[in-house]
Order: sequence, then structure tokens, then C-alpha cells
Amino acid sequence: MAGTLGAVMLGAGGAGGLSLYRNRHEVPATYGITVAMRSTSGPWRQTRELVHASDLERVLPGTRVLVGPEQERVVEAQEEWLSGLDLPGAIAGAPRDLARQAALDLWVLSTGLPIAVAGWSPMWRHAWPRDTAHVAVALHSLGDAKGATRQLATLASRVGTAGRMQARYALDGGTPDDRPPQDDGFGWALWAAGSTVDSWRGTADEARIDALVRHCATTALTRLGRDGLPLPSPDYWELDERQLTLGTAAPLLAGLEHAVALTTGDLRERCAAAALRLDHQIHATFGMRGWPRRIGGGASDTAIAWLLPPYRSAPPRESEIRAALDVAARQMARPNGGYAPGGDWREDGVAWTPETAVLAGAWASADATRDRAVETLAWLGDHRTEAGSLPEKVRDDGTPAGPAPLAWTAAVLLTAAADLGG
Repeated sequence: MAGTLGAVMLGAGGAGGLSLYRNRHEVPATYGITVAMRSTSGPWRQTRELVHASDLERVLPGTRVLVGPEQERVVEAQEEWLSGLDLPGAIAGAPRDLARQAALDLWVLSTGLPIAVAGWSPMWRHAWPRDTAHVAVALHSLGDAKGATRQLATLASRVGTAGRMQARYALDGGTPDDRPPQDDGFGWALWAAGSTVDSWRGTADEARIDALVRHCATTALTRLGRDGLPLPSPDYWELDERQLTLGTAAPLLAGLEHAVALTTGDLRERCAAAALRLDHQIHATFGMRGWPRRIGGGASDTAIAWLLPPYRSAPPRESEIRAALDVAARQMARPNGGYAPGGDWREDGVAWTPETAVLAGAWASADATRDRAVETLAWLGDHRTEAGSLPEKVRDDGTPAGPAPLAWTAAVLLTAAADLGG
């Protein structure tokens, strides 16, 4: 997503879209095959670098470490971190090193940084609240309580008491551009705080994260209209939206449900009532119209998965939502085996790995679809870069594209793999 998503939406769609795309648009660019560390100290910009295919020999095999004078120290730090993790077991049909390599993708995009970045290419070298939330949940599932807590504590310092959640935050503070705020961020922060509560409760950062929870819950309530539905806002597609999207409504619902367990008193009661009404209204609007991306109708998108575990626990009418997820997946399926962000996405043949991983995560949370989750995670494993990192996109010919690694993809994959192991 990270800057290119809105641009690609301007391309061709419909019948003959793939041919038109090839004639009028460049093939999706590759921004390197991995990121590797050169040092564990010093200014954060100087601790790692983007690695291209021609430079792969500069990376120590099986690591995210560059050959150089500090390589032994960096390898030691990497292995010490890995040794403390509860990595998911091997996934049938997938490369045996998939979980380890995905964990290393998270390590190289977060270690020594105040908060994980989406990627290391300049346009992606920022923190999206959605990505931060997923990284925190993934680190929690791996047993890295300190890492999970650091993500939320730093997000709390960035958000402060602002009335809107920014689309992304710069590592040094502030925002890198003037993208409009995204209300889904309040939901993502609450979901992550609720999902990782065992990591941060009782720590020195508890008060800071508790304040983030109260602020996000209180502010999310103000972003609901009289009908109980959220006001229109850009979501993970990062487009100006005049209609409410499920990409905003679903994360806010999940967040408010988690806020019920994290807050007390009047705020808790208000969150519970708002979540109950929002769930009803989502079914009465999006559900009655076939679960489109936009409330006015149309094709579905990935956001249908955010109405299911691991985002929500035993949601009402779960079987109905899972049936809708199957329909949405058929709309989003790409010939190369992956999935596009939405059913009306441009027909360029390109699959997006974060959305593909999100679908796998939803399938991993139900016994009836575990095999489908395994197949999808194996597909992701088979379409990594030469260095073993998960890219943002997979072209129609099966080759990786976009920045690699992408923190969101790695985080969702690891959480799904952990759910399968459970």
C-alpha cells in the first residue's frame, strides 16, 4: 500500500485489463530483495541497507546481516533474539525456513528502531498504525513481549491526544507528508492493545499504553454518526472516500470490542453499546448489500476478513461472514495464485501479499478452512525473493515486486502460522 496503492487504482480494469496494463503502465518495480543490518548501534539510518539481487553475496547466508567488520556482533544479536522466540512449526508444502525468515523480516525492520517501519525503501520507511498493530500482535505471538510493548508504547507517543489518527508517522516524529487522517487507526491500536495485553500489563509502559487505549476508545466513539456507523474516512487503500468503507468500519468494530475488556466504568459501557450497535448496523447495511467494500454497493475487498478472528472473538453470525469471505476471495483471486486487495481492483494480474496473508489468517482461524490457509501460506513462501524475504507484490508471471521485506505481510503470516500451530 504505502504510497503506491492510490496510484495503481488509476489504471485499467475490466476485460482486457491485463493487456492494457502492459501497454500503458510499467511492470511493478522491485525495490530490492531484502534488507540487512550492518551495525546494531549508531544513527538508525546507518544501521542497515537495502540489498539488491546483484549484492546478495554481501549478505551472510541465512541471516539479515551484511558482511563487514561488525558482522559477528550483529549475527550474535540476531541469533540471541531468534533463540528467545516460540516460532511456529513447519507449514505443509511451504519452505521449512518460512517462519524463521518471516521473523527475520520483522527483526530487520524493527530492531534498534523506536517503532517498526513498513519497509526500508524511502517511501516505506515510516510507521503505519495498521502495520504497527500487526507487528505488535505478531511479536506477542512469538513470545517477544518487549518488542510488542515497544510498538504500542511508541505509537502512543506519536498519537498523543490528537483528535485524528494519521495515515503514517515518521520515525523521528511527526508525519512525512500531508496524507489525510485514517480513522481505522483507532481500531487497529485498540485491537493490538487487547491482543497483546499480557505483554504490556505490569510493565513500565503500562500507563502509556493504557492512556493510548482510553484516548483511542474515546475518540473512536466521536467518529461514529447518529446511525452508529463510522463517518467516511480513507482506509488501507489510502484513497479519499465519500462513502463509508468496510475497511474503516471493520477495524473500528474490532477495536471497540477489545476496548470493552481494556476499559472500565462509563467508557467501558459506552464502548460495549457502540460495538453492539455497530455490529448490527454493519450487517444491516454492508451485509444486506452482499458485503461490498463501500456501503453503497459494488465488489467486496479484504476487509471482510477483519470481521472474523483473529480480529474478533466468536463474532455473531460468523458462518454468514465466512461465506461472504469465500465470495470475496473468488472476486479477488489472481491467476498467479494470490489475491488482489479487492474484487474491482485493476485486472493487472498482480497479487498483493498483505491481503493474501490476511485471507490466510482468517482461514487459519476455522477448522473447516485450515487446509486453505496452509495452501495460501505455502504460496507466499514459494513467492519470496532470492534472499527469502516476503515482497509486497507478486507479478502475473510469479516474480516478486515492490519493497521487500514488507512488515505487514511478515506479521500477518506469522500470526496465521501460529494459529495453525495452535
